[in-house]
Amino acid sequence: MKTQHSYRPLLWLKHYIVNGSQLSVKKRKRAYLIVTSLLLLSIWFLVLLFTVFSPSRYISQWTLILPGDGAGALVSLDSVGQANSSTSSPYASSAIDPRVNYKSIANSKTLINAAAKTVHQKGSEFGMPKLKMPSQTGIMQFSIKGATPKEAQQKAWAHYHSLQALLAELRRDEIEQREDAIRVGMATFANKVNLTQEKLLEFQSIHGLVSLDQFKELALTMERLRHSKVNLVSELQGIKASQKMLEIHLSLTPKQAAGLLTLKNDQLFQQLLISYTNITATLAEYRSRFGKRHPKVVTFQDEQKSVLNALTRRCKVLLGYNDKRLMLMLSADDLDGRAQLMQELLSLNTKAEGLRHQIDALSEQIHDWDHRFNDSNDDAAKLEGLQREHQVATAVFTSALAKMDIGKADIYAAYPLLQLMAAPSLAEEPDNLRMLFAIVGGVAASISLIIGMGMLWIRKPILQKILTK
Repeated sequence: MKTQHSYRPLLWLKHYIVNGSQLSVKKRKRAYLIVTSLLLLSIWFLVLLFTVFSPSRYISQWTLILPGDGAGALVSLDSVGQANSSTSSPYASSAIDPRVNYKSIANSKTLINAAAKTVHQKGSEFGMPKLKMPSQTGIMQFSIKGATPKEAQQKAWAHYHSLQALLAELRRDEIEQREDAIRVGMATFANKVNLTQEKLLEFQSIHGLVSLDQFKELALTMERLRHSKVNLVSELQGIKASQKMLEIHLSLTPKQAAGLLTLKNDQLFQQLLISYTNITATLAEYRSRFGKRHPKVVTFQDEQKSVLNALTRRCKVLLGYNDKRLMLMLSADDLDGRAQLMQELLSLNTKAEGLRHQIDALSEQIHDWDHRFNDSNDDAAKLEGLQREHQVATAVFTSALAKMDIGKADIYAAYPLLQLMAAPSLAEEPDNLRMLFAIVGGVAASISLIIGMGMLWIRKPILQKILTK
């Protein structure tokens, strides 16, 4: 019983919705028209209030662009190495659009608060700028609203300068972090350079080999000495050939030729030789006329023997030895025509002796230099290794240092360059978008109201048909 009483209000509501009031069609139509008109007037009254009392807003627009090409720099360090720095295009990767990063930065609270502080406003008063990014371009179109055209333009400039300032700060921080990472490695590089230099200097001071050029000069010196020896040996062979020909022609050795010239140029020996020649001639005449026992023959034989002994003693004094053949040659031959040839023979002999001494000296020098060269082979190889190690360490250190310096100029590696393509505009007319939205909203509300009232007007037959089923 109690349950039936609880359903009675619902039944009444159902009956009212389905059957409506008991008014006549004419009165019902009049009531619908009055309600619809009042509701429409209310809607458009609200629209009118919104358009009249809503403050005017002005829009300032500006456009930024990201250049599409990268930049690079290459520095060559003579005998050390090279350092290069390059900034790739911000669009090199199809998976990452730098404008999306810049959009997050442009809409960040940090940037909005900084821009608002510039125009002496709060972040909530400054508002959020709108951003459009046309596809397949590097363009970023910004717009922001203000109470006056001047205020909108000032807010636009404040946002642009704050964005550039924040990007500059981010770039500086990125460069500092990069330099800190490089400095950590450079300390190791510097220690390696110092260590290799100390090892190189210690080796040079101990072994006396300063550079590989010194070792190369040692090899060149040996080659020059060998070449000189070959030339001297060749010259000596030529002189010996000429000397041999003269010896055969004169039937004399250089020693004998020298002895002949010495005896010929000695006056005492020449006087004794003349006496010996005269005595020998007289003795020959007496022997042809007298017998062996004749007193004159015996006397001249004694004189001949005495003079010969004197010649022998003089020859001993002049030459240091006795050579009867040389003495007889002086008495038998005419040496005036052969003296020049003997002088030439002596000259060739002297040159040959000089060349022999030079060749012996060169041979001794070559032996000494060859011994020194062999001892320096291992030292040169060790020196080359130390120099290469030091050069590599120096190249790595210098390249890292140059890379750090070049990296300071490469400020757009992480955050690409952002240029102002179109400066913030100064609005000439207020923004009518709100009024347009209000009118569109009023029209939409009016249409919805009319449709709703029409649905209420025709609901009875439709609902009755549905409920009866």
